[in-house]
Amino acid sequence: MAFIGVMTLALVPTARAQTISFVTPQNGSQTVGPAALEITTTIPNADRVDFFVDGALAGVARKPPYRIAHDFGAALTAHLVTAKVWSNGYRDVAAASVMTAALTSAESMTVDVVEVPMHIRSVQPPRPDDLRVTENGVAQTIREIHADRGPAHVVFVVDRSLSMGNGRLDAALRAISEESRLLRVDDRIDVVLFNHNVARPRRISRGERLQSVPTSGGTSLRDALSSIATPERTYAIVITDGGDRNSAIDEEDALRRISGTKMIVDAIVLGDTPAFLRTAAGNTGGTVATAEASSLRRTLHAMILDINNSYTLAYQSHGNGVGWRSIAITPVRRGIEIVNARKGYFAQ
Repeated sequence: MAFIGVMTLALVPTARAQTISFVTPQNGSQTVGPAALEITTTIPNADRVDFFVDGALAGVARKPPYRIAHDFGAALTAHLVTAKVWSNGYRDVAAASVMTAALTSAESMTVDVVEVPMHIRSVQPPRPDDLRVTENGVAQTIREIHADRGPAHVVFVVDRSLSMGNGRLDAALRAISEESRLLRVDDRIDVVLFNHNVARPRRISRGERLQSVPTSGGTSLRDALSSIATPERTYAIVITDGGDRNSAIDEEDALRRISGTKMIVDAIVLGDTPAFLRTAAGNTGGTVATAEASSLRRTLHAMILDINNSYTLAYQSHGNGVGWRSIAITPVRRGIEIVNARKGYFAQ
């Protein structure tokens, strides 16, 4: 039996045809775990929308947006989802259905919730149905999008190599001392200093005055970033003057380690931006800015404000196997600009 996502219903022979359209789930999509059931309709004077999953009433929506939450459970099976629209004082009823797809033997599925940090410019706060997400080309169902980034682990990864002399390192430490006041009171803040060696993270408090340290040695940027990659939400803010000449880990392994976590890499570069750093920031949804020692504090100020005002989009990944999963996010309605967002991650 086949079902379609949009059903045209001729309610009155002389009237314009009315429609019921599923926003989520889409016909043929795979669903597992908690998800939204949502429709739009052009039927006038709608009184109520009843949602059914496999013939059982799942919930009722009485006003737009016509949306309810439903838990499909862990079974990777097909489901018949039906929406019945009552209208005209409950005298008329119309329905449309979609059929979700089961997992086939050639597919693998994970039910992990993927969090995508992103910067959005929009006059109105975006809703889940304002955006479309695909993972390796497979459409995903957005569970939520919110502006509160939540408490996080913030790590300032600071280059102290010889080329960071002439006031650059001192400017970086002063900027961190002053601008770390902008971070949330429940953030955990560390500083990692590196040259050809990588120091252990040192916990600091917001606004703590950092003591000057001497510059020396080479640069192990990839080693430094890889050393702080953890599964928790982490903002890594790199301050460096450029290239990497001493890391033991190669670029591919470093990117794999960084991109398989919830770490977002932002960077301020006082010189030429290495390709590795630009890729790391792009993959994780961060940004790269250039600055001089004199403008470093101002640049860090703007970067932390962006972090504090960023959005987090969450969806439940399905339809892809292990390896690299590319994420594409596009606006559905006008007036939304996606400044940047995480480009993907490695699934084990």
